[in-house]
Amino acid sequence: MTRRNVFLAITMLTVVAVLLGACGAKATPTPTKPAVQPTTAPTTAPVQPTTAPTQPPEPIKIGWIAPKTGTNAILGEWDERGILLAFEAKNAQGGIHGRPLVLIQEDDEADPTKAVALAQKLITQDKVVAAFACTNSTTTLAVVDIFKEYKIPHLTSALNATITQKGSKYVFRDCPAGPAYEKSIVDFMVGKGFKRFAIISDTSAYGKGEAEYQTNALKAHGLEPLTVEWYAIDDKDFTGQLTKILQTNPEVILFGGSEVASGLIAKQARQLGFTGQFAGGAAIGTTKFIEVAGEAAEGTYYSNPYITNDLNDLTRDFAARYKARWGDEPESHGAKAYDGATVLIMALEAAYPDITPERITEELHKICGVQGLQGVICYDENGEGLHEVGIGVVKDGKLTPVSVK
Repeated sequence: MTRRNVFLAITMLTVVAVLLGACGAKATPTPTKPAVQPTTAPTTAPVQPTTAPTQPPEPIKIGWIAPKTGTNAILGEWDERGILLAFEAKNAQGGIHGRPLVLIQEDDEADPTKAVALAQKLITQDKVVAAFACTNSTTTLAVVDIFKEYKIPHLTSALNATITQKGSKYVFRDCPAGPAYEKSIVDFMVGKGFKRFAIISDTSAYGKGEAEYQTNALKAHGLEPLTVEWYAIDDKDFTGQLTKILQTNPEVILFGGSEVASGLIAKQARQLGFTGQFAGGAAIGTTKFIEVAGEAAEGTYYSNPYITNDLNDLTRDFAARYKARWGDEPESHGAKAYDGATVLIMALEAAYPDITPERITEELHKICGVQGLQGVICYDENGEGLHEVGIGVVKDGKLTPVSVK
């Protein structure tokens, strides 16, 4: 390369370097103040709750032990309907200060062994604060000491008088005890001039109790039963017992057993030629007795604290709501269950906010002067709150009042 060419090359490289330096200067940004940082979180950020989420109110658990299957299932059905009618109405009003009532139901099949196991389950596993236990006398007698041991109040519709004589302050009857029924019907029948009575009853605690109360009521009038015949609660054929009864030539056969058995007995007695009078206590004043006995039920006298749905505004309102809910006319068993549920609700309200078994028990013992469907309820120290019954008769296939207490 000549010296002239070298000079030109150097000159060209110098020019390129100057041009590149000028371009680089233009690419350098002018310094600016840093952006102001926000002092608060962006408005699009999720808002954190200031309080914990609202929890649903804790339900109040109430236990229920009764037969839903077996010979005495009708007792459970009536009892369940009466209680649920009262509970559903209370829950529709918001429950006990917002806490709903929940009925935890168990089927004891009228078996005392099963009733004991179910009582322990309701108390230790389900943690109920009160219960309806039970509808039958044999099962109730089996569980009284369990509820006493755990100090849980329970209401029963069973009639055996010894239930409230076992020294438990936690048992409450939601109807009169058996003697009130049997004394009233015997007094009424003797007052009509009858003197020759035979008794037929089952061997359950209920049946034995009713037969005993009937016998005692007769003795108060200077009379003795001509005979007392027994049967097992699931029996269907009573020919042997009725044959013995008819040999004594009674004017009146007194029933001491269940609705179904008594209905069958009435039917079979007529088939064997008995033309006299039938009478009995609580089980006889029911639509189930009439259904089973058929035409043989006509003219039968019975005693009951709830004789008619048309007694007053309270019974008429109950009957209308019961029929709207269940599609049937109510009778005494549904009425006494409703009364029991009503007084329990009152005790729960009074105990609030301390809804504990002990407080509920205290408030149940305070209940007095409450007008129920069966009469005025006033609990004594033994848990008895009702003491009077009326007299009715089956007339034209319907339960009809004769005298009302």
